[in-house]
Amino acid sequence: MSSSIGQDKYILFISELPENTKQSELENFFADYKSDIHMMQIDSNQKIYDIFNARKPKATIIFKNHEKAAEARDKLNMKKLKGKALNIMWHERDNSVRYNNKANLFVKGISPDAQPRQIYELFAKFGEIISCKICENEDGDLLGYGYINYYDLDSAKNAIENLNKTKFLDSVLEVEHFQRKNERLQAPQENCTLYIKNIPEKYTNLEELKKLFSKFGKITFSKIYKDNERYFAIIMFSDADSANKAKEELNNKKLNEKDELPLYVDSLQKKSERKRMLTTKIMENNNKLNQENKNCNLYIKNLPRELTEEKLKEIFSKIGEVKSVKIDKYILQTKVNGENVDLIDSRGFGFVCYKNEEDAKKAMEEFNEKKLPGFENSHLPVLVSKFMPKNERKQFLSKNQEQQNNFQQNMPQPPYQMLYTIPPRPMPNRFYKNNNYNYNYRRPKYPHQQQMANKASLNQEMDNLNLNDNSNNANNNSSVTDEPDYEKLKSFKTEDEQKDYLGEFLFKKIEQHPVAQSKNLDVDTISRITGMILGIQNINEIFNITINNELIASRIKEALELLEKSKQ
Repeated sequence: MSSSIGQDKYILFISELPENTKQSELENFFADYKSDIHMMQIDSNQKIYDIFNARKPKATIIFKNHEKAAEARDKLNMKKLKGKALNIMWHERDNSVRYNNKANLFVKGISPDAQPRQIYELFAKFGEIISCKICENEDGDLLGYGYINYYDLDSAKNAIENLNKTKFLDSVLEVEHFQRKNERLQAPQENCTLYIKNIPEKYTNLEELKKLFSKFGKITFSKIYKDNERYFAIIMFSDADSANKAKEELNNKKLNEKDELPLYVDSLQKKSERKRMLTTKIMENNNKLNQENKNCNLYIKNLPRELTEEKLKEIFSKIGEVKSVKIDKYILQTKVNGENVDLIDSRGFGFVCYKNEEDAKKAMEEFNEKKLPGFENSHLPVLVSKFMPKNERKQFLSKNQEQQNNFQQNMPQPPYQMLYTIPPRPMPNRFYKNNNYNYNYRRPKYPHQQQMANKASLNQEMDNLNLNDNSNNANNNSSVTDEPDYEKLKSFKTEDEQKDYLGEFLFKKIEQHPVAQSKNLDVDTISRITGMILGIQNINEIFNITINNELIASRIKEALELLEKSKQ
């Protein structure tokens, strides 16, 4: 037997302790060596258990001499404390010794009736073991597999030659070199283990269940489990062909006419594999539905908050037969009469799916950019378009962005930087008799055009000085109202005219906004902020900002930050 290569020959290390193990319980486990132990400590930083840190506590035991430490390890290793077998190892300063998998073995087919100590003694015959771990569930029952790590590669090879495919108790052991996960994924895998559920009462007896499956091949491991009055079982065959035959023959089959459900037999999968399989199925099903309803599914934006799914279906059903309707919602946390309550509120968008494509086209023509019947007082008209899956939408936006970038790169650059500014505010009443001012300006593209516009505006103001006082009240009807009219906005033919119309309201609203007044913004800064907002391509979004004081406040702050950065 080769000697260990560890440096601390008198320090033992326990990798996993049962949860909530007390110091007194561990001291009692090593009671025969109480006088030989210099110090015993459970790592306190490992006592926290949660879903993010599932590691179990560890322990370090320092002996006064090597002989007693070796005796305690050989005598107590893989014996149970609080129902769990302890893996006692030499403390290695060099962790690479313990994590070197060249001499690490994976053992499966361990009988559920075996004791971890028996497995340890069986493999210890072929060389000194660094670590022995026989996997157990929460109740301390064996799961049928484990790991044996030797110091010497020759010891591992001898164990494989002598123990692989040999019978131990009532099962056949399979011993092979341990492979890390990435190595296992690269190698072709054969699944010899089956998962069975919906088991009839007759076959809840393990012997009866083994008789049922043994006709398909040699069984190396079998066990029945019970969870909330439901039975399920794990059966492991010696080869994958036997497992596949059993699955094909018995899956979805009723063993007795009185059985409520057919027997379910499938390959045993890990949680990660099962999750990956279900995700793939869901994605395939979604893609199939998207293709079937590609031109029948509509996406509707700017829905009134008080609109219900029943009312939405009623409105759109006037065009044709509706298959499904959904309004996206969220939980709003608010206070009612001083108490915190959760209210379900609409996100303002939804989906309507028709049974045929023609009805979907008619609905787009009928409702797009119009206010829904019964909701004429809502601020915005609804926007109706064909629904586009997320991956297609990303590709579409990416392609458009790429085309736009190519267009901007190939477009000749103007001699001046394009700016948007607003003409100066009209002079106060004390400087001229008539306070009429023409807000219907055109957006200048270059600075020299702005100078000309300012000059023309100044000449107009000077002409107004010559008007009579009596005309002041008669001509003091400003074209600017408190809120822009959406119907009037849509009546303008060009985008520039629409932005000029909204610019009048934006400028005055920003000027009178508490955020702008608190910062004492001058006319030039207000003009720049207005220009930034009017630079947005979507007219409806600009309109939405204009009628919403909260959005104006956020845009003012955002613009001021950008202007501040540009000065640096």
